[in-house]
Amino acid sequence: MAHDERKRNQPFVSKTYLASAGIVGLIAILGIAVVGTTLWPDGDETAPPVAASPTADPSPESTTAPAEGESVCGLPASDQTQIDEPPADTEWEFVGTMQAPSVPDAGPGMVADNGFRQCYAHSPEGALVAAANVLAMGTDPNLVRELNEELVAEGPGRDAVLADMEANPPTSDTGIRLSIAGYRLLGYGPNHARIDLAVEGSNGSIASVTTDLKWEEGDWKVELRPDGQPVIPVAQLADTVGYHPWSAGG
Repeated sequence: MAHDERKRNQPFVSKTYLASAGIVGLIAILGIAVVGTTLWPDGDETAPPVAASPTADPSPESTTAPAEGESVCGLPASDQTQIDEPPADTEWEFVGTMQAPSVPDAGPGMVADNGFRQCYAHSPEGALVAAANVLAMGTDPNLVRELNEELVAEGPGRDAVLADMEANPPTSDTGIRLSIAGYRLLGYGPNHARIDLAVEGSNGSIASVTTDLKWEEGDWKVELRPDGQPVIPVAQLADTVGYHPWSAGG
């Protein structure tokens, strides 16, 4: 496979493990195939080149009025629309089986005793940190319910995820260590952001995990399709060319 191509995932995810078809679904796609010999199962579809990803507002059909800029915990808003360089002074700590970032003035501004992390700045950096923390929290079954209730945007997608979670409650994590290798900001507007994270598995395989976010009730929340699935599926990467390096290892 060419270095500038991604192979789209065709997951065989067990509903027993998949507590929510949205947030935990991303982790399940990455981890469930470890029962076999590879972190991501092969598929026949080839995704478009990395450079072909959209850069416009990820939700142009939305007519939601601009939200208030202040976050629920008072983190400052920003009128920036790009992330010129990786967030400075990033600190990392394990949440579930993945290290999650904390960035001054970007978030998380609220961390509960159980590890639940919320309140992110209304800024591109805040959206980036939110996407990374959501992914990390999705690896911890003890946080799944709160994650889906608190950090998924209202709508049919959230309803579908919550219904699926009731039918298939989380049991245990995969034990697979995941780490962020880099990021791309694919789109940013007053109320919406699209973040693409390059995520590496413990066997060295790399995947693109794209998260659509909506500014709602003073925080970034994940937007899902009406069926509860992510807007853009997880896709395998050959390398991290085109991504801004950002990782716990420096």
